[in-house]
Amino acid sequence: MQENNHDQRFAALEAKVAAQGQLIAAQNVQIAQLRLSRTQQAIRLLRTKRRLITATLVCFVGIPLLHAAVPHTFTAGTAAVAADVNANLTYLDEISVPVGGIIGWHKSFAGVPALPASAKWVECNGQVLVDAGSALNGQTIPNLNGAAGGADSPGHAAKVAMFLRGGVTSGTGQQDAFQGHWHNFHFGNSSTSLGGGQIVDFPIQVPAATNTIADRVRGAITDGTNGNPRTATETRPSNMAVVWIMRVK
Repeated sequence: MQENNHDQRFAALEAKVAAQGQLIAAQNVQIAQLRLSRTQQAIRLLRTKRRLITATLVCFVGIPLLHAAVPHTFTAGTAAVAADVNANLTYLDEISVPVGGIIGWHKSFAGVPALPASAKWVECNGQVLVDAGSALNGQTIPNLNGAAGGADSPGHAAKVAMFLRGGVTSGTGQQDAFQGHWHNFHFGNSSTSLGGGQIVDFPIQVPAATNTIADRVRGAITDGTNGNPRTATETRPSNMAVVWIMRVK
């Protein structure tokens, strides 16, 4: 009778051990699934960041950086290390438009969103930059857009919409100009009294008695072949207006 009780106790103990083993095995499965889930989440987050970075560089900066070699690469199934991801983001930021870079922005085009909330870009409207996070804090942004509320445009005593031009230094503004020249009348017939091919310069004179704008300036005349001359208050090539923006941080 006593031996039967011992056997029953031993069987109960074995059953408890088996149950605990099953519980431990189930917990191990849950731990493995949790680890896998965290890895998948990290990979999904990295892929999302990659898509956002690519979209930003293509749509906003407008330069081809799709094939830029980042410092760290990741493969499917590997965990993303925060330091490596941050290093990639820093690298991509450094090879984009630098601080002080100016680009044209089609602000008024339908569907174009506002500048990013990061305030890394501002319009070139002649305003004083107030941003403690920028190395340009307190400086006046050049008024390239001719904004009425800003400072005068570089090199001007007025607010002027300006083109950009290359130079060994930056920031120097120039007013519009037209190269000085002479107009000559050429008589190309040898039978003329002036001789064949002789060139004579005629100075322009205005009679004192009729010194009016109408006497001195004539309306534009067509030559019958090349259309009517286009006149305006400035000399300019064909163009499309953009809003100049500058990166400030």
